Amino acid sequence: MTIMTFVHQALTWGFLLALVPLLIHLINLMRRRRVKWAAMEFLLRSYKKHRRWIWLKQFLLLLARMAAMALIVAMLAQWITQRQWLTIFGATATHHFVLLDDSYSMSEQSGGASAFDRAKRAMGEIAAQAIGQDSQQKFTLIRFSRVAAVGDQSEQDADITRVTDFNAEIVDSNFDVVLEEERRDFEVTELSHGPREAFRVLNELLKYAVDENNIVYVLSDFRENEWESPSELRELLREADEATDEIHFVNCIETQQPNLTLAAIAPERGTRAAGVPLFVNVSVRNNGRDAVSKVVVKIRTHYYDPAVVSSSDPGKLQPKIDEPPSILIDEISAGETVTRRVQVYFPQPGPQVVEAMLNDDAVAADNRRWCVVEVADGQPVLLIDGSLDRDHAYFMESAFEPGARTNTGIRPERQPPAFLRDAVAESLQRYHAIYLLDVDRLDARAIENLENYVRLGGGVAFFAGENVNLNFYTQSMYRDGEGLFPLPLERDDLLPAELLENTPDLEVEDHPVFNVFLGERNPFIRLVTIERYLRAPEDWMPSPDAPVEVLARLRNGAPLAIERRFGRGRVIAFLTTLAPQWNNWAHDPSFVVALLKLQAYLTASRQHDDTRLVGTPIALSLSSDDYLKDVSFVVPGVTDRQSLVVKRVATQPDQAAPALSVVLDDASAVTSEEGVGRSGIYEAWVPTRDGKFDVRRYALNANPSEGDLSIATPQTLLSRLEPLPIKIRHADDYAYDLMAQAGYNRSMLLMVVLMLLLIGEQLLAYSASYHAAPGVARG
Repeated sequence: MTIMTFVHQALTWGFLLALVPLLIHLINLMRRRRVKWAAMEFLLRSYKKHRRWIWLKQFLLLLARMAAMALIVAMLAQWITQRQWLTIFGATATHHFVLLDDSYSMSEQSGGASAFDRAKRAMGEIAAQAIGQDSQQKFTLIRFSRVAAVGDQSEQDADITRVTDFNAEIVDSNFDVVLEEERRDFEVTELSHGPREAFRVLNELLKYAVDENNIVYVLSDFRENEWESPSELRELLREADEATDEIHFVNCIETQQPNLTLAAIAPERGTRAAGVPLFVNVSVRNNGRDAVSKVVVKIRTHYYDPAVVSSSDPGKLQPKIDEPPSILIDEISAGETVTRRVQVYFPQPGPQVVEAMLNDDAVAADNRRWCVVEVADGQPVLLIDGSLDRDHAYFMESAFEPGARTNTGIRPERQPPAFLRDAVAESLQRYHAIYLLDVDRLDARAIENLENYVRLGGGVAFFAGENVNLNFYTQSMYRDGEGLFPLPLERDDLLPAELLENTPDLEVEDHPVFNVFLGERNPFIRLVTIERYLRAPEDWMPSPDAPVEVLARLRNGAPLAIERRFGRGRVIAFLTTLAPQWNNWAHDPSFVVALLKLQAYLTASRQHDDTRLVGTPIALSLSSDDYLKDVSFVVPGVTDRQSLVVKRVATQPDQAAPALSVVLDDASAVTSEEGVGRSGIYEAWVPTRDGKFDVRRYALNANPSEGDLSIATPQTLLSRLEPLPIKIRHADDYAYDLMAQAGYNRSMLLMVVLMLLLIGEQLLAYSASYHAAPGVARG
């Protein structure tokens, strides 16, 4: 075993300089010669009497000078010890705590290796150095991905050790073989977990590592987005510093590389029905320092035919893949996010999938992204027409169902005003929007049902007409701003003729319903003429903090279209007729466009895109009256054609309730492949009591923020973590650190010993030399 080591081994040749004082002494002896001098005979007899004492002083002086030279060399070479001499009366173990970052930014490739590969090599070097030490060594390994599932540690202190790959493992001569077997299975994940949870687990484990020399190694890439404001991390490290001898940050990346990230993919708000083209928005972010040009985003649609699904089994279903034209982005500036849209089409209903792909770059995990589109057979909407001839409903039906060759996906259904009074909440919730067209009044029960519908996310549009009771709408529907209707009504009025030519009657605001008509993009809206409308009180104006907004005005400034947010839903009131009675809008080409935009906006609050990140559990709540307990999850494999079927049995948490619960997560997974740690499409095949499967799909995507490869420099880290004594080195240069970490640098101790030795040498030299007695005259 190595008794002593030095950081700078080449300087140990300097120990030969310790022979210089001896060489000088020998040279001085050679220069002496015998001279007979009778007067000195008495001094010779005195010298013989005291020469042993004189020789001892001279010998000690020579040793002191040789030791001083040796101490100077040892200081420069930086002597490292194992504290054997300080632990003679009781052996002290050295405990190595290795925290391994396996988030997907560690997959960054440079120089033919990934940051994770460098981290694993550094971990192996730490273990190899530990094996070569004389004192007892222990090894604990904590991976970021494993501790992320711990959750509330205050409730799991007793099981905190289960998240470690090694926990206080004794390092013996065979430990490198054991570590290599484990390390061979380590792969960088697609998760995005910072060091916070790992530090918390570390502090819990340090409570059990008392009377040990604890050394902490954090093997990571130290990205700026995780260490920009490290106040919580600094506090956790401060707690760890109190129980450790040293904390080392091992940087596994060299420089920031350019990287493009698929930041988002989601369908636009609008009608999502079978046979209706749908736009999907795709966002790409440039995380590099320079602009990138000619970025190509490939698009693929995964179509699952309901007939094929019904005859398939879990894990056997393969979708039909189609590739629409790719998206070409001319340029993306540094740090910029650019969004483009692509049109997709699904002929049949069901949970369908859209995938976006970028070309390979430094990090592969953020180059693919998926979204699940719940395609319905159609969107039912409720039309309540209060007019006698039902003209309003006719024109709305003509816009929503123009003919067999044109499919909007909207399915209008007429009902009388009494339907709102008698309907139950469940029957109203199946409608994606409700339109009240020239309705006179509603009874209290109908108003309550309508308000509950909107509170839960429904959309309602009012259109005026001859039958509208102004007093009822103001008192019962508006209710001083507490009700559903967005404004009070005073009277109906005629729009005065405009003397100036080319002044449109209708002026619209920048709103999703009307933004397509802004400026000169669509001149048809300028041809709409308004003759009659309902007028609000002259002094009415929505307050800045009220959830009310004017979307369109007449040329005299009177509001014509007003929106109110109510609960989670939306209400828009048009103060003129839908049918061409008070205006000519229904004969204008902009009419159909505006109604389709209105329908898309009213239904947007009901469209909740399920955005999930990798690692998010998939939890199902099922009714035992409709479903069986044996649920099959299909999880993505290494390749697109590979998948794994994971069986789960739903449980009934409350025996009094018929609800079943089942979850797919990493905590309950037997292997990492059976959890939710890989991006892609997951399926839940839930068997129904009639022998069929209810198939549900979920898209799990990598966290786009992890694709930001900006690095926190060592100087920045040290300044943000002051006053903690963090030591930072690069993984490739870590052989230097390993020797220092294996022992304790004694340079400061050597300096103190050297100073004391030099003082002693001066005193000894003074004692061994001749000095005239005070008061004796010099001849």
